[in-house]
Amino acid sequence: MGKKRQKYNIIGVSGSPRNRNTNFMLKTVLEATGHDYELINLKDKKISPCTACGGCYKIHKCAVKDDMQEICDKLSKADVIVLGSPTYFDNVTALMKVFIDRCLPLYLSEKLKGKKAGLVSVGNFKEGEVRFLDDYNPNEAIKDPILKKEMEDSVRRCINNMKNFCEAMDMQIVGSVIAVNGNPEPERDNLIRLGKKLVK
Repeated sequence: MGKKRQKYNIIGVSGSPRNRNTNFMLKTVLEATGHDYELINLKDKKISPCTACGGCYKIHKCAVKDDMQEICDKLSKADVIVLGSPTYFDNVTALMKVFIDRCLPLYLSEKLKGKKAGLVSVGNFKEGEVRFLDDYNPNEAIKDPILKKEMEDSVRRCINNMKNFCEAMDMQIVGSVIAVNGNPEPERDNLIRLGKKLVK
């Protein structure tokens, strides 16, 4: 009789205000795990900023009553958590930052300790996406080593902010994938590899 396959509880968290590139990356990773998963779109949730009331210091639960209560409960039960955010000014979106701030009860309770984490981010504009960049050709820009490095470094700084969060939570960071020019499609194979690695 064959060895029973381990079942993983897998959660994805999207900090994108749209359902496009970041979610493509997250879904590709999540589906590559071969397990059931839930993708939480923060844009569809009611999550207020942390009020610094200090209520979570004693009971390790947030005093603010909104959708973050349920999200924290799901994260605490997960085996694998995949975070994704588009790059806004070298950083995560406001949606992701508010989510991170509201995870303080999970930090205090150490409920994410040891959980596996994967990180994805996409940055930069597509050709013609913004009026003042109409003359910008991403396919040409990426051929320039200096411009390509600048684009990649910007997205890596976004990844590093999510990495800092995971390290503070004492999570096991399995890997990350970045994409530039608003086009994650060329990274599909890397995304699939990350998904498989998360459940090894």
